[in-house]
Amino acid sequence: MPHDVLPPPLDPATALETRRRTQPLVGPAVARAVGDVALALTWRVVQARSKEVFLGAEPIPLTRLYYTSDDGWRAPLFVIPARPGSTGEPVLLAHGLGGSALDFDLGPTSLARCLSDSGYTVYLFEHRADRSALPPEHATAFTADDLATRDLDAAVQAIRVHSGFPRCLVVGHGFGSQLVLLWLALIGGDEIAGAVLMSGAVRFTEDASATRTWGQIAQLLPSSWVLPARRLQQLASPFVASGADLGSPGTDGALARAHLRHAAGDLHVGVLKQVGRWLSTGYLTDQTGRLNVVEALPRCAALVIEPDNDPACPRGSAEPAAIALDAFFERLSGGWGHLDPLLGTRAPAEIHPRIRNFLEARRRACW
Repeated sequence: MPHDVLPPPLDPATALETRRRTQPLVGPAVARAVGDVALALTWRVVQARSKEVFLGAEPIPLTRLYYTSDDGWRAPLFVIPARPGSTGEPVLLAHGLGGSALDFDLGPTSLARCLSDSGYTVYLFEHRADRSALPPEHATAFTADDLATRDLDAAVQAIRVHSGFPRCLVVGHGFGSQLVLLWLALIGGDEIAGAVLMSGAVRFTEDASATRTWGQIAQLLPSSWVLPARRLQQLASPFVASGADLGSPGTDGALARAHLRHAAGDLHVGVLKQVGRWLSTGYLTDQTGRLNVVEALPRCAALVIEPDNDPACPRGSAEPAAIALDAFFERLSGGWGHLDPLLGTRAPAEIHPRIRNFLEARRRACW
């Protein structure tokens, strides 16, 4: 149909019937509310003796700033403004595998709120593997390299334009740290004023035989598949009695369940295949498996934090990155699990100040 020829308008009765047929019987908000009630009832049945609330934190709606990668993907940066009267230097927060940007913003004492109160403009990074991303018309399977060299790079450039600062600070957790390392190795980090990398393994030991087997299985799956990890994590939330069930003994149970309910994400097999290659080869690589990322890292002002009780980042698995970057290295002691530096009850008093102090030093050095 030519662009200047419009179809005849529908009569009111036909228009009403069309809307009735195309609209869902139950709206998304109602469906979420019903689902939350069902999960809460399941929690009360499964954990009948517990006095805890089911969920410990509700996400706060945030402003979205969309960026576009060079191959057409659009994804949001969730923006938390700096406290009034501050200078507002930008800091990007990159979340872990199977999580989302909300990992950094669950509860009033979150790391994102800590940095906002300290005078930074906070950008919560999401990428093409997150449910909020908008694909181009002919989207294809992708790898972790794409998340790092296309999405993370485009996000940094968008932050530079939006904030007016030529450089930004970066904080990564788990897989988010690994994406930052990939980006530094494959592109370089001239736009990075400093990086904090938590729980980001770069070396995978032979002891993790079950993990290596999982990595080999991942190679057999079609790259275009998406595993419904978000829904599965939500359904599993009533059966989580404490943070220890998620490898995070220092995290309150209600907050651990809130993480599963609100911050969970799906898993794309194209990304999992690259993670599986890391597990099989024993070190962090690019998508070809030929580039050892640690050997390609430039020097970068960074703080590397390694928990002492993290099944996803065992002792010694993050330290090689600190050596290669010539960075500060802190191995936590006292039973810190994977999510504990973000969500643990001790994190606001013991970890967040360390991160804030490092970023403050970089702020004074660069601006």
